[in-house]
Amino acid sequence: MHGFWLLVHLLGMTLWLGGGIATMVLGVAAKHFVPDQRLSAYRLTSAIQRILLGPGAVGVVLSGIVLSMPYMKEGTVPGWLMLMMTTGILAALIAIGVAVPTAARLGRLGLDPRGELPEHFQTLRMRLVWTSSIAGALALIALAAGTLVRW
Repeated sequence: MHGFWLLVHLLGMTLWLGGGIATMVLGVAAKHFVPDQRLSAYRLTSAIQRILLGPGAVGVVLSGIVLSMPYMKEGTVPGWLMLMMTTGILAALIAIGVAVPTAARLGRLGLDPRGELPEHFQTLRMRLVWTSSIAGALALIALAAGTLVRW
């Protein structure tokens, strides 16, 4: 059973980070698009966040809890594991609680009557940029703690 949960953990991390990188690349590329194409790009961003990133983050947290149970039962949680758990759970909370819903709201936007981006587009876009960046950095710290610091 350990192998299954490890697979879920690694697959979830791949979906999470892959979805984050795809979102970042799409967002940078979309800056130069005309308004209707830019909104189409953010509809794609919304789908990436909801289909890849969100489920990946949930999978990582759930499998991480299961995989860390033996350490918790013994009462000896190593520092690398505590760092991985703390930063990973915090990153997932930010990603699932703020970034994914923000991306979903961006994906539902339409052009204003003048054919321009709506007024609150920039606010939502910046919220997505900042929360995704913070969650991504914390996820990378968790990944480093579980791979580099552990050994």
